[in-house]
Amino acid sequence: MNHYSKRGVKAGAAVGWLDLSHRLEELEMAAELENMASVETVSNTFRAINDGGSDRSQAQNGGNQENSWQGHSEGSLPRDYGSTSGGNEKRKCLYTPAMEDALRRRLKFFFMDPCSKFRARRHWPWKLSMQVLKIVIITVQIVIFGGQRSEVVEYFERNHVALKHLLLKGWEPSYETMPYPPATGAFAIYHKNDFFDSIDHAWQQYYNLQNISLTPLSLMRNNGTVDPMTMCWTHNNFVQFSNGSFVVGPGVVHNCTELVPVLSGGEPEYNIQKFLANNNISIEFERLLELKLEFQFGTFHLNLIETHYGPTCYRVAAKIGFTNYERSGQVIIDLDTNIGEMECSGKIMSPEAEEEELSVKKRAVAFDVVVILICLMSLLLCGRSLVRGWSLKRKTEKFFKVRFGKTLDFSDRMEFVNLWYILITVNDVVTIIGSAFKIQLEIRKFSISSENYDLCSIMLGLGGLMAWIGCLRYLGFFKKYNILILTLKTAFPNVLRFSVCALALYFGFMFCGWVILAPYHIKFRHLSTASECLFSLVNGDDMFVTFSATESDNTVVWYFSQVYLYVFVSLFIYCVLSLFIAVIMDTYETLKEYYAHGFPKSLLQCFIEECNDPINSGLYQRQHTETDGYECSLVSCFNMCCR
Repeated sequence: MNHYSKRGVKAGAAVGWLDLSHRLEELEMAAELENMASVETVSNTFRAINDGGSDRSQAQNGGNQENSWQGHSEGSLPRDYGSTSGGNEKRKCLYTPAMEDALRRRLKFFFMDPCSKFRARRHWPWKLSMQVLKIVIITVQIVIFGGQRSEVVEYFERNHVALKHLLLKGWEPSYETMPYPPATGAFAIYHKNDFFDSIDHAWQQYYNLQNISLTPLSLMRNNGTVDPMTMCWTHNNFVQFSNGSFVVGPGVVHNCTELVPVLSGGEPEYNIQKFLANNNISIEFERLLELKLEFQFGTFHLNLIETHYGPTCYRVAAKIGFTNYERSGQVIIDLDTNIGEMECSGKIMSPEAEEEELSVKKRAVAFDVVVILICLMSLLLCGRSLVRGWSLKRKTEKFFKVRFGKTLDFSDRMEFVNLWYILITVNDVVTIIGSAFKIQLEIRKFSISSENYDLCSIMLGLGGLMAWIGCLRYLGFFKKYNILILTLKTAFPNVLRFSVCALALYFGFMFCGWVILAPYHIKFRHLSTASECLFSLVNGDDMFVTFSATESDNTVVWYFSQVYLYVFVSLFIYCVLSLFIAVIMDTYETLKEYYAHGFPKSLLQCFIEECNDPINSGLYQRQHTETDGYECSLVSCFNMCCR
């Protein structure tokens, strides 16, 4: 048994009021801190020689343990720091002053910033370097992927608009504007003749697409025959009586048929009314809910400016919908396309172009692999730090419980859980998933489609967002930046509580405006748009249009809308937002006072502040070496062999 263990056994024999379970905890904690204390013994011995002997060095050489504890500064500690139920004296146990100083030094090092840790132990801040490098490469990756995605999206959108001009009778560019403010009404028909003419037009244009389209495309064929357009319609099932009345049933009937052109004089005739009559099919508008024209064709996209990307072949599945669910007399017409990648047939690239495309693809995949590797290393480093912090928390809690009979409060325990590392860990996982998904798109394991690009962009976008948010942690090491970040952190609970009250008012105005103004105001037509309108008003956006867009001959409704909007704008802009700012500014002023006169100290902070060893004293390095058993080299630290 070593020197400290013997002293612990003697102390335990002297005080019989310690029970067996308490003694077992002391022995376990003493064993954990024994290695940390060894370097303290050596350093204090040298101090005793240089200073002619101090209280602490006397304690190290067998002096009274309680007298050595009195050598610590207690002026900065809380009044009940170290007190027990029987008095204000510290509990007699196995922990020597050397062990306590070793734990203080370890805690002080744990809460240092990367620059201070570098000065203390001369180990390169790998996590900091990794985060800086990761932000750079993730940003480059997002820029590259965003450029590729925007090119594909633009092609899909323009292809969609071209099909509307080719297949929808009466389509005009004015319908291609943004939905708000609406430049024109909905693209719809109101006469039966227009309904049949629209079907005839789409039917004929489909068979002539290859001749009239400016883009290279081909209709799908089966044994050399063009696949016909399919017409599907949905209608209610009802019973009609002889007097002309009818009862609508709960059932819905779906029917489909292939539209094969009717031959007239050897030429195909695209007349839907004749086709329906020849096939004994009738469309009753009283029952009709929806009619769709479905067809497919193939096309390819080749970027002639950046030829190294090569061509991409697509299968376009299009649907022209005639919606009549409301039976209001207005049938809405819309065209929807679903574009998916398919394998190109034939050789359409020169050997030089194929070689260039393969080279570019390899470089892109290699870059994504580098991103994954860096994120994996960052994930391991942050995960290791989280595990170490949790382990140190448990040791510190046990020390305070055994030595002082105290339990750390929740805020002190949370100091060991670095939420920034948790954010970085989630960021690494999301970025790894997004990069792996991007690799599958690059090598064409996943088809190029809007859905796949959306999933990949969500992962990469969230990863980039969290990576840049993680920069705030390192900006917080600078005093002028730290006060801003600390203000947001400290004010967040109060802002959250205040937001609950503000949301109660907001939801009340939202539901009230939606249920009353929906028939008379375009911005309140739906619950979602009503919420968007009110949120925009809070930020001062588009106020005049909101006030003037109420369309009603009812004077009561008009006056209500004006009073409603004036009250909402005044309440939220002049009161709610001002109170939000006041809550944050109050926190800011409080923190400025703390910076000027000192922050309030918790039990854990008071314990750590008793460590007066300077950063460049070498004690942190010697303690680290003694604890781990060897010096960390550059390679060993990078590979995380050094614990």
